[in-house]
Amino acid sequence: MIVKKPLRPNVTSLCESLQRIQRQRAVVIKSRIMQANRLQAIIAGTIGYHSGLTEKDRLKLFAQAAAIIKAVDAGQPHEYERVIKATLVGIHAFEVQQQALEKEMLAAVKQLPVVAWAKAPEQKGFGLLNLAILIGETGDLNNYSNPDKVIKRMGCAPITFEGQTKMGSTWRFGSEGRLPAEAWSEAGYSPRRRSIAYLIGECLLKANYADKAAGTPGPYRAEYLRAKADFQARHPDYSALRCHRHGMLLAVKLLLLNLRREWRRVGE
Repeated sequence: MIVKKPLRPNVTSLCESLQRIQRQRAVVIKSRIMQANRLQAIIAGTIGYHSGLTEKDRLKLFAQAAAIIKAVDAGQPHEYERVIKATLVGIHAFEVQQQALEKEMLAAVKQLPVVAWAKAPEQKGFGLLNLAILIGETGDLNNYSNPDKVIKRMGCAPITFEGQTKMGSTWRFGSEGRLPAEAWSEAGYSPRRRSIAYLIGECLLKANYADKAAGTPGPYRAEYLRAKADFQARHPDYSALRCHRHGMLLAVKLLLLNLRREWRRVGE
């Protein structure tokens, strides 16, 4: 009796599918956020917002506007509830579309050969949806000749320009010079992909424990703690937030390195 081996999934096809769905998901999320921000700005304007306010007062009014929108969504009356409810219809519709797209992505990602690795205890905090989103942004990891290119794709590599090396966010928002448009193009930096990597890092910090009750970190949280402590020791004048973000960056880099390594191993 001949036992047939199960067919290997078409990884290229799955990756292309995840990329297609992730592009749609990104548009849906952007559209939802645009509508939500616009609604919040409109309501803030009705309760006293104007451009001459201090930053503290602006934030306070926007928080009040968000609370009003939430209350109307829960059924409470308000002078502008018709405007709020009409806009919320579109916002909620985008939320439904996002959930549907993510359901498709989960169905596809479960067929990838690395799914067992992603579900292993060591990867706690990563999760299948994050894996699906990540591959939706990178495509087939076999197309990258080394891990550094995957790390760069996700915006986690520094950018060097005219002898200065800084992270993309520092080039964007720092006070010591910005990159010209052609340098951004050459670097291939995407704020959206960097944001995805950042959110993955936050998930890892919250859940990557070998034993959460005992406080024993998993490999990525351990890397975060090690990198943050080392960075603090080398740069005692840096803020706690900067050290935290450095530690989280290195934890995400380790995840990307391990994922590509496993991707290549199961593909052999």
